[in-house]
Amino acid sequence: MTGPPPVGGAGQPVSGTRAEAVARERERLRALRERRDAQSADDGVDGFTVRRWRKAGVFGAQAVLQARALLRQLASRAQDAAHDALADALRDEPDERLLPAVRTVLERADAATVAATLKAVHAGGFLWLSEAGEQLLTSLRAGDDTLAVGASEDPSGAFALLTAFATDGTAAFPTRMLPRVLPWIPLSVLDDLIDAGAVGPEHQPWQYRAGDAEHAYLKARLVPDQVTAEQATALEWTARQRREAFLAGEEPLSTAGDVYDLLERVADGDASVVKDLERELPRELVLRLRRLLDGAAVGNWDRDIWEDRGLWRLIFSLWEPKAAVTPSRSPLHALMALRQAYDLLCLNDVARASSQIDRLVSFETADPAYRAEVLNFHAYTLLLREELDAAAVVLKSISGSRGPADSNLRMIEQRRTVPRNDRAAASNPYLDLGLPHGTPSWETRYRDLRREHVHDVDMSARLNSAMKRIRDAERDEDWSGFFALPLDLDAFELPDAVPVTLVPPLAPLPRRTTPHPSEDLGLVRERATADLLPHLLNTPRRPDRNSRMHTK
Repeated sequence: MTGPPPVGGAGQPVSGTRAEAVARERERLRALRERRDAQSADDGVDGFTVRRWRKAGVFGAQAVLQARALLRQLASRAQDAAHDALADALRDEPDERLLPAVRTVLERADAATVAATLKAVHAGGFLWLSEAGEQLLTSLRAGDDTLAVGASEDPSGAFALLTAFATDGTAAFPTRMLPRVLPWIPLSVLDDLIDAGAVGPEHQPWQYRAGDAEHAYLKARLVPDQVTAEQATALEWTARQRREAFLAGEEPLSTAGDVYDLLERVADGDASVVKDLERELPRELVLRLRRLLDGAAVGNWDRDIWEDRGLWRLIFSLWEPKAAVTPSRSPLHALMALRQAYDLLCLNDVARASSQIDRLVSFETADPAYRAEVLNFHAYTLLLREELDAAAVVLKSISGSRGPADSNLRMIEQRRTVPRNDRAAASNPYLDLGLPHGTPSWETRYRDLRREHVHDVDMSARLNSAMKRIRDAERDEDWSGFFALPLDLDAFELPDAVPVTLVPPLAPLPRRTTPHPSEDLGLVRERATADLLPHLLNTPRRPDRNSRMHTK
């Protein structure tokens, strides 16, 4: 007669593979009972003792020895009545108090102790578990991780977790089960759930972990911006430390060619690394960088671009204004307009310089230091046109606030006393060499320009004139005949800042545990085994036919 199909957890038919595993386990238990009977005479357990233990669900001399060993371990954890019941059993007088005493001890024990005890019960063939519990434990020990167990029978979520891993369903792990598994699962298993997307920042897994190290690690993996500097240091999170150092403008911890090295070069105005940088940036920052590049063609950028002063050096290296710049458009345009006027004066392009300076003069809301530079430029162009009265009026408006402006005013007033035909050249010879007034290293610049313009007669004459005038001034130690500009070089300096809007967001910390480690999945199985404690009976099961046959 054909018997009913084997059943799995929750009364579900098991698969062929599971049925085979269960059959093998039953065969192992039968063989174990046969060996016990054969060894009973040698074990010092007499037949009377064996018969007394049968009433407690323990069959055979060898099983009695195993039961004694197990109860000795539990007795060390027992108290009061439970201890008395175990002590009596250890004197080979087990009674109806035994299994309730075992349950009492295990209900206070840790999961590892519970699992070890239930596995010992199963290995010894004790009839202390319900049939459903024994079948589940048999399947677990046979390596079947796809057991169908209801949520009420899965208090720690271990069975659901085993099923998810066995069926590659970690991404679909039920959210409702997370509060059950997060407090106890090994960190590597939690990392697997994070990688699968089953655990995210919204689940705040760090709230379920006791250790500070794991708390910080999980935050670094899921909400890196919430990790403190102290936590990052404890984690030895180099990527975070490098990013923070770069943003703080500290000594770079970058290596050649990485994103921070490239950003540092961009901050210095090196446009040659833009393509390399694009390969290192996330898509949204690549688009931002391209908006910057597109703006350089027309000299126009959105506010969010020019507000990042760390981008100014790159912008200035890319932008070549074709016409006068309107300084009122933004602080960036204001600085470009001032520098553009200065560069054009150094190139002796007085017409274009005057056009730019006119735009600057109309920018009346500029701060006083900026305004003083503008008016000093304006006075210089008036000097070049020999409009000395107008130049004096302009300089008087800024005299007293800037020392060089006062000396320029004296120079203009002295020049007004000299007949026009007797006046020396009006231009500043340092400026003719493209240098700020009074630059000590002017001779190096002079020689470089002479080599560059060796075939340009007019330029050579201009350079030689500038050289002679500077040497005469140095010989006489008198520079009062030169109009000094700029008044303060600091007004022309580009910001030395970090391009913060191009710094990639802090990437989550990569996992530091081994994916799918067998030993950690073993801990999950151990937890599932411990969750079978409710299947521990208060009285032993009645033995089936096979048990009776092997214990006569």
